Amino acid sequence: MGTFVLAFCALAFSFGQCDEQLSSSAVSADIKARVEAGEGVPFFDERFSCRDDRAAWSAYRELVEYGRLRIFDPDEGELLAKELVEQLAERTSNITEVLQCNVGVIAGYHLLARRYVVAGDERKAYRLLQLALIYVFTLRNALKVPPDAARDWATRTDKIVEEIKLLRDKLHQEQQRRFSRLPESEPDLRIPGLRVAVVSICAYPENHPLVLRAVTPENRRAYAEKHGYNVHVHFEHPMPNQGIHIQHSKLQLVADYLRSGDYDWVAWLDCDSIIMNMNRTLDSVIYRYARRSTRSSTGASVPLPLPAAVVEAEEAKGGAEGSPEDESEGLGKVQHSDAEPFEDEVLEAYVAHVGSCNSDEGCHMSARVRVNPRTSYIVSVRAAQIDMEQDSEKLSFVSVGGQSLGECNPHPENDYDCRLHSCFTGVEVPKEAVAMGVVSLEVQAVRTHSDCKCSRLHGICYSAALAAFEEATEGEKMTDPSYGAFVIFTFTPVKANATLPESAGGSDEKEEEPFVVGNGCSCGRPRPGTSLKPAPLPWTNWPSSVPGPKAAALRRLGAECEGPDILLGISVSLPLCLQLCREVHGCRFVAYGVGKKRGQCHWEVNECLSFEDDAYAVYDISPTLTQGSVDDAAKQLGCSSRCKLAGEDEEDQEPSFLPPEERGVDLLITEEGWGLSSANWMIRRSNWSIAFLERAFEVCHRDMPLFGDQDAMIHLLFNHRALSWDVPGDSLDPHAVIVPQRELNAYDALNAHYMGCDGFEEGDLLVTFPGCKDPGACNPIFNMAADYANGTYTLPPEWHQRDPTSLRLFGPPELAAELYQASRNL
Repeated sequence: MGTFVLAFCALAFSFGQCDEQLSSSAVSADIKARVEAGEGVPFFDERFSCRDDRAAWSAYRELVEYGRLRIFDPDEGELLAKELVEQLAERTSNITEVLQCNVGVIAGYHLLARRYVVAGDERKAYRLLQLALIYVFTLRNALKVPPDAARDWATRTDKIVEEIKLLRDKLHQEQQRRFSRLPESEPDLRIPGLRVAVVSICAYPENHPLVLRAVTPENRRAYAEKHGYNVHVHFEHPMPNQGIHIQHSKLQLVADYLRSGDYDWVAWLDCDSIIMNMNRTLDSVIYRYARRSTRSSTGASVPLPLPAAVVEAEEAKGGAEGSPEDESEGLGKVQHSDAEPFEDEVLEAYVAHVGSCNSDEGCHMSARVRVNPRTSYIVSVRAAQIDMEQDSEKLSFVSVGGQSLGECNPHPENDYDCRLHSCFTGVEVPKEAVAMGVVSLEVQAVRTHSDCKCSRLHGICYSAALAAFEEATEGEKMTDPSYGAFVIFTFTPVKANATLPESAGGSDEKEEEPFVVGNGCSCGRPRPGTSLKPAPLPWTNWPSSVPGPKAAALRRLGAECEGPDILLGISVSLPLCLQLCREVHGCRFVAYGVGKKRGQCHWEVNECLSFEDDAYAVYDISPTLTQGSVDDAAKQLGCSSRCKLAGEDEEDQEPSFLPPEERGVDLLITEEGWGLSSANWMIRRSNWSIAFLERAFEVCHRDMPLFGDQDAMIHLLFNHRALSWDVPGDSLDPHAVIVPQRELNAYDALNAHYMGCDGFEEGDLLVTFPGCKDPGACNPIFNMAADYANGTYTLPPEWHQRDPTSLRLFGPPELAAELYQASRNL
């Protein structure tokens, strides 16, 4: 019987209607034999539109073709992935040559991304998909991979975009955890001495029907004048008569402003971006986000130190993660490992095995998931019904936090039913496991063969036989791996964990012996990268270079005075803060920041008779106190307070508002629906910044003219690390950080709806109108935005009171899209 009949029978059998020419048992035996041999159903003859006349591209084509079939194989998959990484890095080292096989390059990135998803490194997969998409834009149709090439290379533009959005949603919560830990700043913060320029190109002809040539410069001028910024709006092409696209020229233009040395930071704002909040400073964005802690702190799911009790439990089991067949995903790794989850966050973890578990010993799989130790959880467990028709084919053991849940065997009607089955629902997770901040997961699967393909991105499984039939009949090629077990654990928070042991805090830090500092207290050791500094009290430990009377009294710790205050300095030492107050007529009380507000110095403009809780220490600089009374005041502090203050006299060796361990960030940029946005960004004057912008200009102007400036920036920021085998996690260049879109690049409501990204909300700095070119539709919106910014337009509070123009600008996004569609149908 031919291949097609076998595949068709396999499809029919899954619905219980196999042709009488072949018994169901014969079909089952044949398909299982093919899958177990790694052959599947032979694919139709591949067709590749690539430069076969060059050996390098021919070898690359063969690698991608073979890799799609075997890159998830437990034995050779890693070697294939590593070889693909190396070849793709070589193929993209000269991006001009990518045009010889651009669909092949897209397919390579796409295939690697799927491999990294299976390996649990979703951040790296996310960047690889974004790189794939910029090369889609180099295709002649500039919209999508042509259908024939898409089938040949097993890649599709819509699939790439879909997977980008799925990963973005998965990674969003972890990103929000990082942002929540960043220091807050006042919206109108102005960092003393920081030189900032705002640069735009509005090179519209004077008679151009769009009003941006008139609206944008005035908007920029008013904003810059309010905050003391310099503004440069170019009404002409900055690099005329050189054959340079005006979109590309902004990269060299900003590099020139940085090279001038006149500015510490330059903010590039597209001409179709209107500043809406005149009180919000660029300094406030720089202060909060231009620090290394904005970046993800770990790569993929990686081994992390466990609490001692967990380590002891692991050792009690012999220290082994299972038998030699234990090749599970997530083995010995912590999922959700970047930061402690929010208390109301639903967590999902996968424990799975690529390849067959069809033996009496089966496969032992384990993983660990980070949880919030102050929360109680219930867990639900779902498993794909992979080859579980017989009683002996099952999950023989499932454990959560050391608690056995029993076995699971859903008894599907046949071995091709790969749907997810609910094994356990609403089981309380042991509180003692949650209190440690990390919960262990274990699964044992026996006699389950790899009959199902599964997607971690979509959380689904489907029959390998059906996938083979689809390909044999010239349908879509599937690149998901075949699993012998695929189990999803969902942790749902139910309430605060009132029984949290005093010693448990979910910290990533391993407890060490305390050390003694100069304040007479035993304090926890400093975090790696920080230096030991003497405590600011007693005064003999302070820098002797601080002039003026040294007597001062600590009035209140963990508080600030109620009433108005004036900022005297950012990231200054405590002695300098006191000295600044002495030099201001009428200043007697200062609030000096600790913890996240460390280094902030505020003049408390009142008598400080009442206080409110905050992360400050309030000092009275009255010179009537003696040295002895100051020491006595220090002794009245508890050790926890004195330890918190230890090191607050540190002074930076170079002028900066950041501690040394937070420095090194040069670029602040946002993401839109599918990738980085070059509409609005901020860049610090540094050698790296100038070299980056000038290289990006060369890439899009000379090396790859089909690139926009945005594509060139993405290529330089991602490609090197994404194609470095030994660099896991986020591939973003460490000089750059991604800030929330609404901080620099909120969209109008209509674009936000269709792009699936942040729409403007009151309080945001600005609004951007990507692609708004029709004067009749766009000019009223531009004018309304400018009027809103200068205070001559007030937004109605209720959406039903808004006219179509205000709905397009302010939303709600769904209603703006509905009105837009209605207007197109007229």
